[in-house]
This record gives sequence, structure tokens and C-alpha cells, in this order.
Amino acid sequence: MNYYISDLHILHKNVCKEGKNFDNRPFETMDEMMSDIKRQWNQHIRDDDDIYILGDFCWKENEQSIAFVSSLKGNKHLVIGNHDKLKNEAYRSLFVEITPYKEVLETVDNMNYHLILHHYPIMFWNHQHHLNNDIPINIHLYGHVHNSQEETIYQSFIQMLNDTYHIPCIALNVGCMMPYINYCPQSFHDLLSYINQHDLKK
Repeated sequence: MNYYISDLHILHKNVCKEGKNFDNRPFETMDEMMSDIKRQWNQHIRDDDDIYILGDFCWKENEQSIAFVSSLKGNKHLVIGNHDKLKNEAYRSLFVEITPYKEVLETVDNMNYHLILHHYPIMFWNHQHHLNNDIPINIHLYGHVHNSQEETIYQSFIQMLNDTYHIPCIALNVGCMMPYINYCPQSFHDLLSYINQHDLKK
């Protein structure tokens, strides 16, 4: 099964209460955050699962981050973010692929979905507007903006685009701090349930 998550910022103390905690994570220390992520990850992920990490995985690429990433189950695919330096060969070797952009096909209840994976929220993407049943529903998964005002502005643009053209397109932030991600990779089935519950197709 495929899973998706973004912006874990491992070893970046400013995402917890040790530092500035700029996206209001509930962790007092980096050790607490890493322990919680590892526990959830390894409870939900199997060794043969594929996890698509949409950028900004580890702030540092040192022995500690290598040991941490090595301890996480599954086949890890890294879609490169602005904080992924990727200069350490031992760290790079932990991923089955490293790419700036990825397209993935998912099927749920006999419906095909074409996922556009990018660290950054983009305004327009491949097959953005599904015009007929021959084209799978296309959904853009992204990170980068965390739970900031930029996320609100971007989603407002997507809504304006849908209202203007009356052809829905869907974009979903899979940043780990979003409440429907909650610091654990989520399956597309679960992401789709969130999309449908919150009527993001309109």
C-alpha cells in the first residue's frame, strides 16, 4: 500500500517547543517528536509498503538522522523539498528513489485517481481538470506551506479556479502537522475519505 506525508523536519528544533515552534506542534522536545513519529509510523507501516515523503524530511543529514530514517519501516520515496540537501551518500541510500516530482496511480472502489506529488503547491498541473470518465480524477498532493496563511491563500485560489471554470480540481496539503495527517503517513484511502467528508471537490 502507498502512504503519503510531508514536512517532518526531523532534527529541526524550531518545529517543536525547544525552538520557535512555528507551526505549533504539540511536542516539548525534538526527541519527543521523533519518538512519537517513529512509534506511529512503525505501528501503521509494513516493510513492503511504499511511503512518499513530499520533501523536508530531515533538517540534518548526520548519524542521528540516518539511524532514525533507517528505523522506519517501508520503502521510502523522497520527493525533494527545499530543505533536503542530499549531500550525504549514506543518507541518500536510504531511499528507493529521490525525485523532484512524481505521478502515482491509485485505485479506490474501482475508481482511478492520478496523483501529482510535489513539495510545493502548484497552480496548474497535468490533467488538472477531469472532463470525462476516460481520464482519472487528478489530485495534487503537496507540502511546504505547513498550516500557515499561505495554505489558506493557496486553497482560496483553488476554490476560485473551480468556481470560475466549473470543473473541479483538488489539491491537498499532506504536511505532517495537518490534523488529518497527525505526524503519521496516511494511505490514499484515508486521504480520499477526508477529501469526500470535507467536500473538497467543489
